[in-house]
Amino acid sequence: MADNDDLDAYLQSLPDKITEHLSDVLREQAFRLSDAQREALRSLEQSPETGALEASCTVAAGANDLEYFVEAGGDMTTKEVREGSGVEYDYSLAFEFGTSRQPARPFFYSTYNAMRDEMQKAIEDAVNEVLDDD
Repeated sequence: MADNDDLDAYLQSLPDKITEHLSDVLREQAFRLSDAQREALRSLEQSPETGALEASCTVAAGANDLEYFVEAGGDMTTKEVREGSGVEYDYSLAFEFGTSRQPARPFFYSTYNAMRDEMQKAIEDAVNEVLDDD
């Protein structure tokens, strides 16, 4: 009976242990990715847009301890197509995907794709570390 109680206590403690440890690792990986995306932008031709776009690369906390958003663009990079037109666009998308007037200068998804396996490994290692500690 004591073995069952020990197992039950262990299983009930896992979500909190994993969440606590994994949250730190997820936050760390999100900031590593955001930093790498800023570095990718620095390697592009510098312009006023590049500086604002670089500054817009952020990490935002999500709805729970295991959710982080790596973002770029938004208010800092949104402009009117023509002054007074009322039509806006986010030029972070023009950088990432290109337009009919400029080639793509990818920095966001290409950086994520290059780092994805390493980030996944860090997350898996964090989960295994919690499971192996007990």
